Amino acid sequence: MIATETIPAVAYLRRSTDKQEQSLGDQRSEIERFADERGYEIVGEYVDDAISGTSASKRPGFRRMIDDAKRGNFRAVIVWNSDRFSRGDVTETEHFRYLLREAGVTLLSVTEDYLHRDGIDGDILRAVKQFQNRQFSISLSQNTLRGQMSSVMGQSDPGRMTPYGYDREIVGPDGNMLYRVRFLEGGERAVFDRNGALSATYAKGQTLRKPGKECTARLVLGEPKRVDAVKDAFAMCLDGTGFKGIADEFNRRGLLSPKGRLWAFTTVKAMLENPVYRGDLVWNRRTESKFYALKQGRTDTMKGRHESGRVVYTDPDDWVVIPDAVPASIDRDEWERAQVMIARRAQAKGGRGKQSNRWLLSGLLRCGDCTHPYWGERKRKGVRAGRSVVETNYYTCSGRRGKGKAICAHSAHVRADDLEAWVLGKLTGLVLADADGVDEAVARFAALAAGDDGAPSDADRLTQEIAEVDATVNALVSGIDPANMPLINGRLTQLRKKREHLQRELRATNAVTTGTDRAALERWARERITGLADATSGRRNEKVRRVMASYIDEIVVWPSTKTGVLRVNAALTGVLGLDPNSCAQKHNDPPSGGSRVDAIAGAGFEPTTFGL
Repeated sequence: MIATETIPAVAYLRRSTDKQEQSLGDQRSEIERFADERGYEIVGEYVDDAISGTSASKRPGFRRMIDDAKRGNFRAVIVWNSDRFSRGDVTETEHFRYLLREAGVTLLSVTEDYLHRDGIDGDILRAVKQFQNRQFSISLSQNTLRGQMSSVMGQSDPGRMTPYGYDREIVGPDGNMLYRVRFLEGGERAVFDRNGALSATYAKGQTLRKPGKECTARLVLGEPKRVDAVKDAFAMCLDGTGFKGIADEFNRRGLLSPKGRLWAFTTVKAMLENPVYRGDLVWNRRTESKFYALKQGRTDTMKGRHESGRVVYTDPDDWVVIPDAVPASIDRDEWERAQVMIARRAQAKGGRGKQSNRWLLSGLLRCGDCTHPYWGERKRKGVRAGRSVVETNYYTCSGRRGKGKAICAHSAHVRADDLEAWVLGKLTGLVLADADGVDEAVARFAALAAGDDGAPSDADRLTQEIAEVDATVNALVSGIDPANMPLINGRLTQLRKKREHLQRELRATNAVTTGTDRAALERWARERITGLADATSGRRNEKVRRVMASYIDEIVVWPSTKTGVLRVNAALTGVLGLDPNSCAQKHNDPPSGGSRVDAIAGAGFEPTTFGL
């Protein structure tokens, strides 16, 4: 029978990254031939290129096709093969076939005539074929994971966007470099020949020819400007600058991030925590594989369905680490010290580690009545001539401010300028009294840091703490009972994290003290003294705030009695030769015009001047 009118249909084309799959052009020509022979007119086309068919949620073309089918725009969907329509499980695939059927749309395949067939034979054949389609993807996932692991174990980069500051070199079987690939900020990739000349540029998404299986890939240091930026980032981190501060500095310089955008603190954090910069090839720190995960060196562990295709950060025990397989951007000890700085910032309370905080005493000042930290607050009160609003900085109790009288019964705020001036005056009197005092303090600090005073070293203390954690773990493991397993597992996780932190601190301490000469220690001490001078001159940045934290243990204010105490850091008492009993500095010189008040274990703050 000859058709008297054509039936409107659309073509759905899909190709993943597997080059062995049918090309989009071949699929299109086969679908058009099929439609002509059977009386269908192709009125539209939906394409998902370089996208896996294992899930419909990440295929925009597929989702648009389903939505348009519900609007009645066509009566048939034609695919080259059922695996182009979906490689999902049977439940998901039949769900979308059901939606098409409810919209009056028939699903047709060029190569499989049973796809639209009704009855028990069609149902069985579709289920079996879809199971096979799914199993192909699952097997491919496992084989790919195994191949990547084999590549990494052979010290070959498994393929991905290279870390900032690195290029990828393709090496032939004879060990000679064939070409070099550099990821550009706009997403393009530049290819350089063995002489360093640019040979080709590939646009974002454009397929770059892959080397043969006998070739390997290695990471090498890339553009000098980027390598210098990495070194500057670690130097700023060790100098006390936070992630946001480093990002702001890079943006001020006009540097683009690895993806061609402005730098963000998350990008800086990821860079500073990447072990590749110390010279290690590390793989499996995160995974977004759909079916299999690498755990305890095995590639046959199935992922949970809820984790399929999601980015999952893996446990450090499952990382694959090949030491010294990559040219290091910075010294290994410097990288370890940066990790300690990062860990300390993460554990800092009250904003001590926050680069964006404007307040000099953040993290050092707390309420003695409710133990909550004091926050910096800018209050507007009054109008100057010309109708400009008067703004004044205060430190206020966060417990009272955030939760009211139930937390802190006494309302109190301390004027920031007056309190900071008093604190800086006290420290200046201790540290900057005269040139001879400064030289003596620097020399004493160098002796203490070098371990010449006979006191237990930081390394000994940290080693002891690690031993105590290990003893606690052993005690918990020996007393495991099925009834308290969840509680013990949580405690063991906490202890593991604490042990990792202590080990990082120990590595950094050993890196600082091992082979460090007296001159280097003295330079460090003078840097802290210079930072105090900067604070006295009015400078407010992260370096100055860290210097303040190195001098001050805490400042406690009791609103109920309108008194407070400044406690100097215990380490400072040894450096300056102070009596430990005098660590709580008394405020005996209130600002002009103020009256003295009694102190609790130290300094009293004059109520009118400081607003208590």
